[in-house]
Amino acid sequence: MSIEWRNVMSVGDPTVDGDHKHLIDLINAFETSISGEIDHRKIARVLLGLVQYTGEHFAREEELQLKVRYPYYESHRKQHRDVLRQLQHVLTEYTEAHGVVQDSMIREISRFLKDWLVGHIIESDLRMKPYIEKMRAEQAAFRRGRRPSPPPLGLKPPQSL
Repeated sequence: MSIEWRNVMSVGDPTVDGDHKHLIDLINAFETSISGEIDHRKIARVLLGLVQYTGEHFAREEELQLKVRYPYYESHRKQHRDVLRQLQHVLTEYTEAHGVVQDSMIREISRFLKDWLVGHIIESDLRMKPYIEKMRAEQAAFRRGRRPSPPPLGLKPPQSL
C-alpha cells in the first residue's frame, strides 16, 4: 500500500516539503519494486537512492532548523544520524544477503520505511512548523519595514536632508 502526501504533513517550507514528497515517492518506488516478480538488484538500487537522498534531505532540514533557531536541533540531528545509520545498515544487510534471506527481509524493510517516514514527519518534523512560521512572519515584517509604501499619485516623496 503506497503512502500519499497530505497537506497536514507540510512543515511550511517548500524545500523540506518537497523533500518529504520525494521521500514518499522513493518509498512508493520500493513498494512497487517488491510487488510481483522480485528483482533484488532493482530493490537494492531503490534502497541506495533512498539512503543517498535521505542524507541530502537531512542536511537541508538541519540547515533550516539552524536558520529558524529550532531549540530541539541537537536531538533532531541525533535522530537523523540514527536513522541514516539504520538505513545504511538495512542496505548493507540486504545487499550482502542472498535468496530466501533477502526475500524474508523485504516486508520488514517496507514496514520500517513506512513507519520511519510517516512517524518522523508527523512526530518530529511538524514540531518545526511554528518556528518556520515565526521566521516567515519576521521576514515579512522586515520587508514591510524596509520598503516604504509609494507616495500617493501626483505627490513626490519627501527629500532626505
